[in-house]
Amino acid sequence: MTIPQPIAAPVPQQRPPDERTPSVYGGGVPSPWYPALQLPPTPGRSILWPLLTALLVAAMLVTFAGCGAAAWMLRGHGNAPDAVAWVGGAPAAVDKVLARRAEAVQRKDVGEWMGDVDPSDAVFVQRQRQEFENLTKLPFAEIGFERAEQPAGKMAAFLPPGLFERYHAAVTVVPVVVRHRIEGVDSKPVATPWLAVFGFVKGRWLIAGDGGGKELPTGEAGQPWDASGAITVVRSQRVVAVLSAGAADKGQGLLDLAETALQQVAAVRPGGWDGKVLITAVADRQIFDTYFAESQDRVAQVAAIAVPYYSAVAEWANRPAYATTRIVFNPSELTAERAELQHDLTHEFTHAAMGPVTGPYTPRWVVEGFAEYVAYRDGRFNAAGIRQALGDLAVTTFPDDKQFYEESRNYVSGWLACRMIAEKYGPDKLIAFYEGFQRMSEVESVSRAVLGVGRAQLEQQWRDYVEQQRRG
Repeated sequence: MTIPQPIAAPVPQQRPPDERTPSVYGGGVPSPWYPALQLPPTPGRSILWPLLTALLVAAMLVTFAGCGAAAWMLRGHGNAPDAVAWVGGAPAAVDKVLARRAEAVQRKDVGEWMGDVDPSDAVFVQRQRQEFENLTKLPFAEIGFERAEQPAGKMAAFLPPGLFERYHAAVTVVPVVVRHRIEGVDSKPVATPWLAVFGFVKGRWLIAGDGGGKELPTGEAGQPWDASGAITVVRSQRVVAVLSAGAADKGQGLLDLAETALQQVAAVRPGGWDGKVLITAVADRQIFDTYFAESQDRVAQVAAIAVPYYSAVAEWANRPAYATTRIVFNPSELTAERAELQHDLTHEFTHAAMGPVTGPYTPRWVVEGFAEYVAYRDGRFNAAGIRQALGDLAVTTFPDDKQFYEESRNYVSGWLACRMIAEKYGPDKLIAFYEGFQRMSEVESVSRAVLGVGRAQLEQQWRDYVEQQRRG
């Protein structure tokens, strides 16, 4: 991708489209190496399923009286079940396992951690050991694992193929909230999801795997401790960065750029957020592309994403309170030019700074345009560079949310809209305009309340400004 030549600083790139769901947002630059994930094969069926099912369900109901009946999710043909889950919650023994996991991390006791893992699957055992090692490298001020109440049928859909047969139907997917706080970064506890698979083995409930499939809750399998390899943690006064162990030499350089980016953001947004961030930039495809389950084709086009987290897992709670925003980098971005990486850090940190006031009604052109405004705030730009960045883009009305990411140059037009507001009405008015979407849902009402003009007049001012910038 060709980047227009700047005067003193880079002009806006023609950014490729990225994905923003209600839970994820962020900018991107090209990164060419992520193939699509392959779905696991569907397990075969056996004529023994009905008999085994009846016997084992009866046994479990006797063992765990009051825990609820078993609910089946039937798939495929005939009446052969592929998954089973508990209705009414997992047994009390599961809660004890989760409590021991938190204690094991706090005490760094690998024996206690592994004591609740089924040893029959060597690959899963190794993953659990690696997860424990990664967890103990992170600077937790607090951490806990709490079972969440979710419909059993919904959870059964996340049971990986093969585990039903291995555990002869005595298996369940348990929704778990990993509630934690990073020392020196988080002022509030952060809730992230984990779909834990428990199997009943020799009279005990043991951790047997991780849930998988589509429509996972945001952040499942995308946390820094989920990396398949060893991690290293580096930190500065306001940044904690998690990298692959082999990339430790890049740590100090990343921290230096991150601190500079925070200074740029703080100059525009000095308060209203913690002002500290956790960055994950590990060389593990799973960590990054877990946020793109429904759009794998776009993973290669995104440099980083900003993921807001809440006091509870958003998909499992009603109106949870905002807690923080995590930054997850495409690991290939660490090889980018220094100026490009600096820009992307500033862009994503702006999302973090505005996270507490970003809501479902905040237009994409405001969210992304404001992040570009902060990232390019100290630059000077020539008309030729802006013409090149915009190309033949027709600047008529503010981009619609549904189409925003389908046109990469909307980043540029959104940036120019925010810069126009800041120059014409003042930087404080731009902030107030952004925040106005917490109370009102339409550009018309926010613009009139904050700027004193309606949407049509604001769009005309934007069109005139863009034309002026193109002419120079």
